[in-house]
Amino acid sequence: MAKKKKRSERASFLFDGDAGTDPNAINLFGPDDEPASDPEPAYDEETAAFEEPAVPDAAPSEADEPIETGEADEPIETGEADRRSDAPLFRFDRYGRRIDKRAARYGKRKNAPKATTTVVQHETEAKREYDEARARAEARAKKRAREEAKAAAIRKSERKKRRQRSLSTFVLGALALVVLAVLTWFVTRVSKVRVVNVPEGYTEEQIVELTGLSGKIGKRSALFISTKDVEQHIRDKDPYLDATVRYVFPSTINVTVSKRTEAACVRWGPQNEYLAIIDENGTVLNEKAESTNGLLIADGMNVSSASNGTRLGDASDIQVSALIRILTKLKDYGLLERSPRISRIDMTELMQIRMYLEGMPYTIEVGDTTNLDTKLAKLQRHWSEIMDEASSFIRSGKTTVTIYLYSKIGINVSPYESGYVVPTPPPPEVPSASPSPDGGEGTTPDDNPPDDNPPDDEPDEPQPQVTPMPHQDDPFTG
Repeated sequence: MAKKKKRSERASFLFDGDAGTDPNAINLFGPDDEPASDPEPAYDEETAAFEEPAVPDAAPSEADEPIETGEADEPIETGEADRRSDAPLFRFDRYGRRIDKRAARYGKRKNAPKATTTVVQHETEAKREYDEARARAEARAKKRAREEAKAAAIRKSERKKRRQRSLSTFVLGALALVVLAVLTWFVTRVSKVRVVNVPEGYTEEQIVELTGLSGKIGKRSALFISTKDVEQHIRDKDPYLDATVRYVFPSTINVTVSKRTEAACVRWGPQNEYLAIIDENGTVLNEKAESTNGLLIADGMNVSSASNGTRLGDASDIQVSALIRILTKLKDYGLLERSPRISRIDMTELMQIRMYLEGMPYTIEVGDTTNLDTKLAKLQRHWSEIMDEASSFIRSGKTTVTIYLYSKIGINVSPYESGYVVPTPPPPEVPSASPSPDGGEGTTPDDNPPDDNPPDDEPDEPQPQVTPMPHQDDPFTG
């Protein structure tokens, strides 16, 4: 902190006649109101003495002639400020008294030196503190600017380093990926296609050829081979084969093959002119077969298209779903190998499904697929007894036999076709009462009971035959 100055050195002021004046200010004092100023004594150069000026009795007006204080006919010289057009209305002399143009006319010495005012301004304590505070603020601002510039440079350097690190990381990552890809390709190249469970009638080379991988061994990575596509390729090439393809690290492809079994033939087409061979899952093995190959035939199917290796019909076709379920259950219960063999299934009405036996006039009424397991289980369990009873009807002269699987009391064997209605016998005629020839009342039927032994010459009327109903000892009942 700057050293304080003494009281006498702090400030000193000298007044100037022009200080504090305004050229546009209004003179508040008139000629009569101005304070009287003592006239200065005139200096005589010849005698080298001061002469007392004459003091007028009254203040002259502006119209009066000025009093001559010097030699005759010499105008009174005024200062340079008096000659300016923009001179102030009043000013102070060196004694602090106000003077103006009129004062020069009354008693001002001719050669009086012009009063000048010099203002000497000394540094005060407040100014020093202000300057010091300003200097400190400027220093802080400069320091803050340097720190900000330094921080900006550091941030820029860090950004540059991060970009360099990111670029180097990207380059190293790309190189690592390339190296990894090359190593993976060398390690996972298909080296072997192993066939598991070669079916009868095929060789391992044929199966490998069907997979389509024979030309990719050693040339393609196993990671880029779709097992689903390989399975579909095998089905498209040979619908009778069902394959499961798995990848074994690092470079082996396992192919597990199974052969599909023919289950039935389905008539399809706009007029059922084609035969399609399917398995028990409904997969088409031969879309246009020339013969049934001794398979079960499904009639009444509303199928308009069939393609090898795909499911018969649509996934939402309930008729195909019902056929697949019946075929599956017949295979599960071993009814397809029974004799006489089931040769045909009529699927025209899903609520009245019928099966026919080969070479025999037997019809098996299945009904709908409700409780199919119960129906076929009873049929499988009592197959021999049912066939014996049906053959007994044929031997007795009946032309058809119907086996009902949906009877409430069990399996019912009837010698009549489905839908046959047993006729009911007409009621016996009651003769009306008639008078006798002797005038007596007529006889009633009770008086003449019918003869139990009618004559042999009367023809026998056909008696209606009633379908025998099973009883409790019936072996076919559940």
